[in-house]
Amino acid sequence: MGKLWKPRERHFSWSSKNNMWPLPEKRRTRNFIQKILLQSIVSVLIFVLIWGVFCFEAPVMASAQGKIREWFTQDYDLQPVLQFFSSVGIWGDTLERAAFEVVTISDVSAPFTVPVSGQLGKPYGWLEQSGQSRVFHDGITIIAKEGTLIKAAVGGTVSRIGNETELGRVIVISSEGGVITRYAYCKEILVNLNDEVQEGEVIGKVGETGNALYPQLFFSVSIKGQSTDPTKLFMPAAKSI
Repeated sequence: MGKLWKPRERHFSWSSKNNMWPLPEKRRTRNFIQKILLQSIVSVLIFVLIWGVFCFEAPVMASAQGKIREWFTQDYDLQPVLQFFSSVGIWGDTLERAAFEVVTISDVSAPFTVPVSGQLGKPYGWLEQSGQSRVFHDGITIIAKEGTLIKAAVGGTVSRIGNETELGRVIVISSEGGVITRYAYCKEILVNLNDEVQEGEVIGKVGETGNALYPQLFFSVSIKGQSTDPTKLFMPAAKSI
């Protein structure tokens, strides 16, 4: 292993995020009503289309009718369907589409190691903010003492390291099966880009970089491009972290 990564080095990639400004109440309400109306119209059109297919007994419709019956009577992988709807703008903005994101936990062959022992801070999922607004938190935070060692939850290759405005010092590890794990708010990064790490290997130290208000680790997991609750992937004995 070469020298450890330092924040001043430039061989990492930055993630830029657009600022989201709150809309005036009247405009926000109007946009919401318009979106619901559009969703309703599209849903009715889909229903009418399916109903129309079954109204015709022509041989050309037989294959389409058989396919539709198959969807409703046999086990079917809904993930491609949900991914399609999540990419269609009329079914919500980026945050709302997170509700469509699904992942098959069985794709992960073994449970993950808890990256750091501590107290669970923010959970995975929708979080209420001031002003009754909601944001989707695509990971968890674990509160721990500054300098606590961070371990790789799963083995893989260090695919990105960086120093971001919001998440501070970040480590991203890519593993087999399309598994991506992300570790943020780090005080120190103890691995280099393209390093191969083993599960349980120390990769950094807990810090309060970025917009963290106290020492903690932000940890997120995505499988085949879909975010998932990291706590569902930990060992059974580590339910409370």
